[in-house]
Amino acid sequence: MTVLSHTHPLVRQLENDLLPRFRAALPPLAAAAPQVLASVFAFSSGTVSAFQDYHFGISCLLGEVPEDAPEEVALLVSVTRLDASARLSAKVVWGQPSGLVEMQTELLDGDLPALHAALPGLLACLQEAASRGAPAI
Repeated sequence: MTVLSHTHPLVRQLENDLLPRFRAALPPLAAAAPQVLASVFAFSSGTVSAFQDYHFGISCLLGEVPEDAPEEVALLVSVTRLDASARLSAKVVWGQPSGLVEMQTELLDGDLPALHAALPGLLACLQEAASRGAPAI
């Protein structure tokens, strides 16, 4: 349980569902991409309040990369608009300067079954991107 668990019920459910799955994904990711430093993260953000949006994911920091190439690829699951109709999104995205999205899933109204169905593909995409070490061209 983390500091995020005191909040919105959807955030608590995501925390309980996602963080263990993401931690379990680290060993296969490390085996497929040993040059990558992978870690699980969770944080809140927002413009009106610091607890308006929540983000969960796996960050993969790459080893030596050219100066103009992204140093990170991540699986990011976000829940936004908790003060209205919650919106879930999940994507595998490269860090700056590319910001390239490798795979994305939009889910409305906290559709957890659809998120769970999308996770295996998102995790496989993250593993492939991390192994490749660069955005797909």
